[in-house]
Amino acid sequence: MTYRSNRKHKKIVHECGEPLCHKIVSVSKRYCDAHQQQHEAAWQEKKDEYRRSKLGQAIRSQKAKRYDDTERDKEAAKFYNSKQWRSVRDYVYARDMAVCQSCGNVVTDRKVIDHIIPLRICDSKQALDSANLWTLCYRCHTRKTSLEQIISKQTQGDNKLRHLDRKWWAKVLNEKKEDYIQ
Repeated sequence: MTYRSNRKHKKIVHECGEPLCHKIVSVSKRYCDAHQQQHEAAWQEKKDEYRRSKLGQAIRSQKAKRYDDTERDKEAAKFYNSKQWRSVRDYVYARDMAVCQSCGNVVTDRKVIDHIIPLRICDSKQALDSANLWTLCYRCHTRKTSLEQIISKQTQGDNKLRHLDRKWWAKVLNEKKEDYIQ
């Protein structure tokens, strides 16, 4: 009886998983703080190397093609594969200096150029108008897209989306970012 009651109060620990490191750490961790940082940095480097590899690029390209074929509507796929779109996209990416216009992070892995007024509700002039386009990082673009979907489901949602400008979106996306940090 005494053994069990004492065991509940003891903290279960083990040695750091790094060879020749004998620091004691909680069982919920694998490494001590110093070695944990080293392993996380090595893991991040490995992930980045994979993303830059030809295999990683081929897989991303294949996923994009699958998305175009199965999820994106045919007219949008045709638009996003057009020469005019690629030209405007490259211009906006260079104009914004490859920086997310919402959070300020550098966009390196892919060119995410977003329509402020969504493509499905803007007219043909706005679709290629650089004033209706901005560079976003993948994370901000995902958040903006999900907010657009929520707004469009409301009554007069598409009409609301037509009147939301760049400043409003930047403010809302930055507020959401603060919510995630805290």
